[in-house]
Amino acid sequence: MSTKSAGFLVGTLLAATIALPISSTPAWAGTTQGHAVVGAGDDVMRILSFSASSVDPAEGTATGQIDFRDPAPNVDQDVDGTGDPALADAPDGVSLEANVDCLWVEGNRAVVGGQITSASVPRYVGMLVQLYVEDGGPGGHSDRFSWGVYPAETETGCGSYPVAAYVDDAVSLESGDLQVQQ
Repeated sequence: MSTKSAGFLVGTLLAATIALPISSTPAWAGTTQGHAVVGAGDDVMRILSFSASSVDPAEGTATGQIDFRDPAPNVDQDVDGTGDPALADAPDGVSLEANVDCLWVEGNRAVVGGQITSASVPRYVGMLVQLYVEDGGPGGHSDRFSWGVYPAETETGCGSYPVAAYVDDAVSLESGDLQVQQ
């Protein structure tokens, strides 16, 4: 190989290496916080406050708090007809608090999760809650949010699903601000 060809090859490889986006921060590392009023198209406003910070990015652990209030009545909960009092209607909606234990950050989007420590619906205590939050940033895009509750026995951690799996169910905020930093 001629010196000119070798120089061209080295230059091309060097340029390609420099052009590759390399994130020095793993997806498990980051912080996110927010306070928001969220509508879901039913004229009922949900209130969300949360904060989460990575503790050990290698393990995906995090610390923080989630506080969520959904005043929409939750009726006909005893769908199996067992009469279980834990399945009673929640005419005043759902209020819950959770201790954050995981955080997954991907660009301007994050999944925050933790165990529910108190709730107005007794069966939610001990279950897992996950929030999907999207920071719209200053470019005029709205911040977005979705949430889900899962049995504690499931392997539903913050990185269980690709972040894109949450996007379709997310709703825009009525007011407030969600911040995601990696």
